[in-house]
Order: sequence, then C-alpha cells, then structure tokens
Amino acid sequence: MDDKNRTSRNKYKILHDEEFIKWRLFRTKESEEQWNNFSAENPSLQRSIEEAITQFNSLRINRRVLSEDEKQEMYTSILRKIQKIRKRKIRKIITSSAAILLLFIASALYVWNNKNSGEFNLGDNETIIGQTLPDEEIQLISGKNIIPINQEAHIGLTQDSKALITDSTDNKREITLASQEINQLIVPFGKRTDITLSDGTHIWLNSGTQLDFPTVFTGKTREIYVYGEIFIDVAHNSKIPFIVRSKEIEIEVYGTSFNVSAYNDDNKKTVVLIDGKITIKTEGNDKIDLFPNEKIDIEEHKLLKEKVDVSEYISWTKGVLEFEQTPMSEILKKIGRYYNVRFDGSPDIALNEKSCSGKLFLSNNLDSVLTSVSVLSSTIYKRENNKIHIIKK
Repeated sequence: MDDKNRTSRNKYKILHDEEFIKWRLFRTKESEEQWNNFSAENPSLQRSIEEAITQFNSLRINRRVLSEDEKQEMYTSILRKIQKIRKRKIRKIITSSAAILLLFIASALYVWNNKNSGEFNLGDNETIIGQTLPDEEIQLISGKNIIPINQEAHIGLTQDSKALITDSTDNKREITLASQEINQLIVPFGKRTDITLSDGTHIWLNSGTQLDFPTVFTGKTREIYVYGEIFIDVAHNSKIPFIVRSKEIEIEVYGTSFNVSAYNDDNKKTVVLIDGKITIKTEGNDKIDLFPNEKIDIEEHKLLKEKVDVSEYISWTKGVLEFEQTPMSEILKKIGRYYNVRFDGSPDIALNEKSCSGKLFLSNNLDSVLTSVSVLSSTIYKRENNKIHIIKK
C-alpha cells in the first residue's frame, strides 16, 4: 500500500476516534498537550492528523462553527443517549461512545432546507419502510477462483499477473490471477474497497459495484467495464488511452481523475470530472468533452452538462455524504446502498419530496446515521430486527 493510501486510511480512523472528536470539539489545555505529544511521538501519523484536523474544521453547521453552548448541549445529549441505551439493554446498537458522539456530530452537521416553509406536514399513516438485507462478501473472481476480500484491504496488481492484497494491519497475501481472462471485482451493497491496476491506475469502488478488468493491459487501449459507482485516478499514458465502459456510455481518457455513477437501477448516469479532460460517447453516438468541475448527466439519450462543486460527488470515498438540495428519497437511496438497506421508494410519501443540504459522517453504525436523519426530519426512527420504520412524530 502506498503512502497516499495509508495516510487516507489513517485519517479516516482518526476522524472516527472518540478522543480526537472530544479534542476538536472542546479544545482543553490538557487535550491540546496530549495530542501534541501523540503527534510528536508518532511522526508517521502527523500528516494523517493534519488532514483529519483540516477536514474536521471544514465542517460547519449552517456554514458556522458550533458555539460553546451548542457543544455542551450536544455533549449532554450524548450522555442521555448512552444512559437510555444502557437502561433498555439493547444488544450493542451502538458499539462505542465514539459512535454515539459521531451520531450527534452528524446531526449537527446537517442543514435541512425544505422546499416549503414550516415543519414537515406528513399524514398520520405515512411511513417510510426499510429492510436490512443479508450481508455479503467482497469477491475477486479470476478464472475459476473466487477470492473473498476484506473491506479494509487494498488490492494491488503487478505486471507479472499477481495481485497483492494488503489488509488494515499491513499483512500481505499474494495470489496469481488468470492471465488471459477478464477478472471481476464485485462489491456488494454495504461494502466498499479500492484497487490499483497493473498500469498504476487507482480505483475506489462504492457499494453495489462490479468492475471488470484485465490482469495486465495489452494492445492499443486500456479498457475496463463498470456497473455501479467508482472514483478513478487514471495513470497517464499519452500513447495508450484509458477507456471506461458502462451501460450507455464510453469514457476515453489519457490520465485524469473523475467519478462515474452508473447503477443499473438508476435511470440517470452521471460523470463528474475533477481534473484533466475526458471525452464521453453515448449509445446514440453523441460525443461531448468534459472539463474540470463539470458534471454530465445522461438520461434517455439526453445529455445535460453543468458546473458543480465536485466534492459532493466524491465525498463518499472519505466516509462522508454531501448533499445540495437533494430529495430525501435520494438520500435514503445512498444510505441504503452504503449500509445494505432497501427503503420504500414510493414517491407518494411527502417526506421523500423534501430537499436538504449538508454533510453527514458515515460511521460504522447504521443506527447512528438513521437516528440522525429522524431527529433532523422531525420523524421517529424505529428498528425491529431487520425492519426499519421512519414515521411522523
């Protein structure tokens, strides 16, 4: 695993550390001293800590910083939540106080903007129903071999038909791939992973994504097939273009980074360019160039290009969801994919029509996120085994 990937993974762990969150929220003299000492004693983590601080400081409530009273109120709410869970003796709904703390930070970081003024006006019987689905493994399929992959692992391909799998503790195992066949990396809903291809191209795969790729690139092009969502940083090679194929679209690049969302159950396919330049072709032989900070939506052979803030579309790679005037139905769809939950998608439910903007930390606990959503949408969230109900208070 290269330094960039290791720094990113360490930053994610730090952002979810209870002591780090308390430090950044309350900033006492003791905590400042403690973290300064920790940073000095762990020089390999200094960059990760700095990036975690930068990301934490960038989060605002309605574009402002929490006041001391708001911080204290949040902390009091956390303690009440802990006591409530202990009294009810629920089986580890929230695995640690850090997860609970993240829950309330997530709540604070949301900014809800209703299309109509006033509170939600839901009918008494209106309910959004969700269902948690069976857990599945990430699989790397090469020839007749099916290799299970841990979500925290990184897959790195070599030029000699090998794949080096590095887990979160830097333990490595090497496997031999089928040299003449197309491999498949299948990431089920509720999981995410990343892979470095044989040419050095780095790809992050979101939940519910399948990537088809060769063991080693040969010929005049480098081609992969995507079903789902990826963020890709293409290794530059001016002589051999890189082509990303998906349903209805083909993307040609030489070296750049962009996000592709092309789920089979979405009518709209979306491509967002971070840097460089790409050319997009559709099944209808339409052709269009995309430049940095531009997004293109492809729906029913129609193309719509616009300028965007790209962070909203790639934040999932950092364990954060960002929304800008996004309908509740779309938010629940993204949360559902991330945590392997299927929600009732009925457009008749008024709550689904509400739009909101903000950021949400995606902790390791589904209950944390859904409780945040229920608090902020003036609804009640209930979970009975694998059934989820979001109803009016």
